[in-house]
Amino acid sequence: MSQCLECHSSTLQESEVSPNGLYKVFGANGLVGYTDVPQMNGDSILVIKDGSGVGTASYAQGKFSVIGTLNYLTVLGNNNLRYLYFALSVFNFQSYKTGMAIPHIYFKDYGNAKIYCPSLTEQKRVANMLDKMESKLFLEQELLASFNSQKRYLLGQMFI
Repeated sequence: MSQCLECHSSTLQESEVSPNGLYKVFGANGLVGYTDVPQMNGDSILVIKDGSGVGTASYAQGKFSVIGTLNYLTVLGNNNLRYLYFALSVFNFQSYKTGMAIPHIYFKDYGNAKIYCPSLTEQKRVANMLDKMESKLFLEQELLASFNSQKRYLLGQMFI
């Protein structure tokens, strides 16, 4: 994995983040605030490195920052970052967890893991297919949420 991705860390703390600003700041639970100076300008894979969500991967685009509970991974060489994101989103970090009270993972450990990396053309093809499936899934989830909201409203009207 370390041949495909470079790991970056942050010392930014959530207490240093503003409710307003130009650039998003991400933490373990998603968007935590904003800042006027981004750490990153470009797409990255965000990986929770400690706490209950350790090993959870997400994708960030454009200019942004992260707090210290996340690492952000950037692509190296002739690889497709979206493909690597999808690979990491199903990667089993269990054997790389350390710590009793608060689990941690370290890139120096899981970075040595092997992941399948076909040709760049194949990586792009797979990533495009998975992007389309993810978009459709997101749309279906929004539709389901809308139906559930409508159902709650109708049930409320029925029993009032």
